[in-house]
Amino acid sequence: MTINWSYTLVGFIVGTCMAYSGVGAGAITTPLLIFLGVGSNTAIGSDLLFALGTKIVAMLTHLQKRTVQFSVLWRLSLGGLPGAIIGVSISAYLHHRYINDINALNGILKIAVAIALLLSATGIILNRKLSADTPARSNHAPTLQLAVIGFFVGICVSITSIGAGSLTLPLLLLVAPSVALRRLVGTDLAFAVVVLVPSLIGHWQLGDVNPGIAASLLIGSIPGVFIGTHFVTRLPERWFRSALAGVLVVVALALLPILPHAKG
Repeated sequence: MTINWSYTLVGFIVGTCMAYSGVGAGAITTPLLIFLGVGSNTAIGSDLLFALGTKIVAMLTHLQKRTVQFSVLWRLSLGGLPGAIIGVSISAYLHHRYINDINALNGILKIAVAIALLLSATGIILNRKLSADTPARSNHAPTLQLAVIGFFVGICVSITSIGAGSLTLPLLLLVAPSVALRRLVGTDLAFAVVVLVPSLIGHWQLGDVNPGIAASLLIGSIPGVFIGTHFVTRLPERWFRSALAGVLVVVALALLPILPHAKG
């Protein structure tokens, strides 16, 4: 297995961003792989394998720092698991019946994600509740809304590999504002592991996964994860919020220009 150092550098960047903000694996990696010449189907499948390995490491570091909100995690998982399974079924159906339309579908979904990222970044910047470094007053979170978010994210991740961080965290900020932001990041990473497992199994069976690409990405991401997690508990919340919004904007802008170059 040959290590591609361009992919390793991508992995380092993604690992750092993901551990600090909860965003990165799909929203950054898949577009960058396509930009580097990887076919969109292979980019999606390989990214799922890479994302699972990286987010397991990130999840463990957040568990150690007690930044996972389990009351939110199990509610997300109620919808996330069936959503991921349905998404795998949709992906398999499209792969076998409408393979010529998969690139168009991915393009539409990526544009939608880019718009959602820009809106989420704006909401984070303007949300006064996130501008102060204050502890959460309660851990209450609505079960139905969280399950719906999990279901939606599970479908998106299974089809495009995008959404485990870029969609989950902004939506969590809307429905669970009483939970501290850094705890939502840890919860987001743990939930990503839940939905990535069935998604990866499905794409592996479809032949979309390249272990060599995933390994190169993983080699770079592991040190990046530790660097990002180091900063997450040391920077003020207002810095954390600004960095998160910045990541969302950069990812959204990065998604749009490369869409015409996506090839199956």
